[in-house]
Amino acid sequence: METRKYYLDWLRVLAFLFLVLFHVGMLYVAWPYNIKSPRLVPQAEWAMSALAAWRLALLFFISGVASRFLIAKLGAGRFALDRLRRLLPVILFGMFVVIPPQTYVELVSKGVTHQDYLSFWLHSYLAADQTLVRPLHKTMPTWDHLWFLVYLLVYALGFAAVFAISRRAKAVPHPLPLVLLLIAPALWLAAANVAIWQKPLTHALVNDGAGHLKWAGMFVIGALCAMQEPFWQWVRTYPAALLALAAGLYALENMVDDPLWSVVSGLYAWAAICALCGYAYRYLNRPSALLSHLNEAVLPIYVLHQPILLIAAYLIFPLRLPLAAEAGLLAAITGFGSFAIYELAIRPWWLMRFVFGLKPRPASVA
Repeated sequence: METRKYYLDWLRVLAFLFLVLFHVGMLYVAWPYNIKSPRLVPQAEWAMSALAAWRLALLFFISGVASRFLIAKLGAGRFALDRLRRLLPVILFGMFVVIPPQTYVELVSKGVTHQDYLSFWLHSYLAADQTLVRPLHKTMPTWDHLWFLVYLLVYALGFAAVFAISRRAKAVPHPLPLVLLLIAPALWLAAANVAIWQKPLTHALVNDGAGHLKWAGMFVIGALCAMQEPFWQWVRTYPAALLALAAGLYALENMVDDPLWSVVSGLYAWAAICALCGYAYRYLNRPSALLSHLNEAVLPIYVLHQPILLIAAYLIFPLRLPLAAEAGLLAAITGFGSFAIYELAIRPWWLMRFVFGLKPRPASVA
């Protein structure tokens, strides 16, 4: 059975690309976000809803698949150390260096502070003075959009502990019924969505039970599906049927209200994830130099993209450009700006590679 699923690497890259576009969209819809455009576009919410249902679930699912193969290769102890080395530095560097500028821009845009940035960073942010952010129900320092990495690290360490106890890290898993692998995740997502409807997400780690039900569930589902070849064979055989099912469920989602909306959204999300996996296998299941390059770049781009977007939005909104031009410019600045910083300031330098969670460059390349 193949162990490297290149199409999932491509899906991971594309999912982070969608994330950049999604966060640009968040500026223009009424949903809560750090800052908002003075010109909202409610018509964009249908596209945002189509992405929101599955984009993060897909990332946690892919992370579970990758973790299952990696732990079989490294063993539980080395896997846990690898996750700590890769994720903890970038979380800490992000919290104390990368995220403060976006917090500052948010507070300035809302008229909460008029300090210069250095004073804010030293005497408010690093000092954990909650005076400025308490009225906004926020805290400093914060991991903000890096909550995904925090949760992923916790789930990976928990996964390593389970395998260390069971001593089955390198064992071939027992086959699971195909019908269970196809239906149970959809029902799980539906149930998790209902729980989130009753108790919304916090991204605070210790007080986010409904969130962990969904995200840890998708991580575990990915780990369970990883070595179940009949599952992968099925999704790559019937991607068109899965896409049609996803489209039908999304249409139904837009006709109902909660709690039924939450149920249908979960079913739609799993159908969309399976369809994406099927089509990606058909068209993207091959290694390439471009894939290797982008696969390394996505983590730094993910860390950098939101501060760049929020700073750019703060500076560009007053210009009152045509909406389409404004949104396109923000997407371009965010995407190309993040990639340029990766290429010029992160990729060549060992210290920057370390704090952004990248492996050291091979000596021949360096």
